[in-house]
Amino acid sequence: MLLSRVADNLYWGARYLERAENTSRIVRSYTDVIVDLPRSITSSWEPLLAVVGSSETFREMYGAGDERSIVHFLVAELANAGSVASSVENARECLRTCRDVFPRDGWLAANDLYLYAASHRDEGVARRGRARFLARIVSDSRHLDGILTSSMSRDEAYEFFRIGQMLERAEMTTRVLGVRASALLESASAYASPVLATAASAAANSSKVSLEDHDEVQWMGVLRSLSALQMYQRSTRAAIDANGVVRFLLHDASFPRSATYCLQRVQRGLERLPRGADTKEVIADALDVLDSVDPDASDGFSLDAEMDRLQVTLAELHNGIANAYFHTAAG
Repeated sequence: MLLSRVADNLYWGARYLERAENTSRIVRSYTDVIVDLPRSITSSWEPLLAVVGSSETFREMYGAGDERSIVHFLVAELANAGSVASSVENARECLRTCRDVFPRDGWLAANDLYLYAASHRDEGVARRGRARFLARIVSDSRHLDGILTSSMSRDEAYEFFRIGQMLERAEMTTRVLGVRASALLESASAYASPVLATAASAAANSSKVSLEDHDEVQWMGVLRSLSALQMYQRSTRAAIDANGVVRFLLHDASFPRSATYCLQRVQRGLERLPRGADTKEVIADALDVLDSVDPDASDGFSLDAEMDRLQVTLAELHNGIANAYFHTAAG
């Protein structure tokens, strides 16, 4: 059995790495959506803060938000514990203390990622360098994941890392659905989307852009923010449909970023750990809550409420894992 301190650092190292990758992908996909919209459409960057749950912290630090300040807060602000730069730094610090159980190549990849993020973080703020910086964060994170997949023993250390990764991933999927997808569902019958704070449909008529095109662009943005567009299309073999997207991201057990896949992987990981029975009930509760979510709901407010309920359950799952493994004496 690992020391509880080592298990804790592996778990949080994985969560921070996943958080950095997820935030990078969401900012990049949101930028792409904004660029794809016609200039006659007024857009807002505020939803990005809601997705990552940092609206209050941003207000305290920056006040009113424009594109540059919001992107700086999410990408480069070291005082924001959830920014890309801070997440990479925290991940590197967690994994530094685990080098005796972590593959050497994996540690070198994590350290290289940190050095790049620390020296280039300001380049990721302006649109000119944003795509390049965020693409590098995502690419390096995937490179590290590949190293672990191919060279790390499937032991307790590996399971704690994967559990942290999957729990963080599930939380981000529910946040994307709770903020972006629920807002699109709520405004499906109108041109203006709360997600992008667009102008009225008259603006679309003046620019000769159909409402359907805008809906599809925005739903594509939701899928791209979770690297799900191609797999969604391959799975459904149909046009992008709101209910289909929600169902895919929640319940497709074969897609590794769906909430169901992530929680099932957490369950398998916990079953392979000592004292797995201590967390059996809390992971079962989380899966039950997920199974009860209706993916066909057309009410955006209802979907948002369901995602809030699921996020509370994920927090309880985290607490159950922490109580079972991290808040104990060394094992």
